[in-house]
Amino acid sequence: MNNPLRTPEDYELFLYTLTDKFPSVRHSTITFVRKGASLARVVGELYFDHEMRLVVRQRILYHRLPAIIDWYGYEVWQGNQKL
Repeated sequence: MNNPLRTPEDYELFLYTLTDKFPSVRHSTITFVRKGASLARVVGELYFDHEMRLVVRQRILYHRLPAIIDWYGYEVWQGNQKL
């Protein structure tokens, strides 16, 4: 898979296999939620060593392929402190 945003199915597979492909990701709560034929949302957290986590929010548009990440927000936390 060269471009995970090529199709909704490709991006969904990419997200759900992050822990398999990247050993630094210890745990994931990432979910890919379809909101119709041309829209999806990605929400969740990626957990790393040393109490590090990445909070992920994305809005994906599939009205043309490959898709685009139309909106996103990311937060990095260590323990209870936002970095």
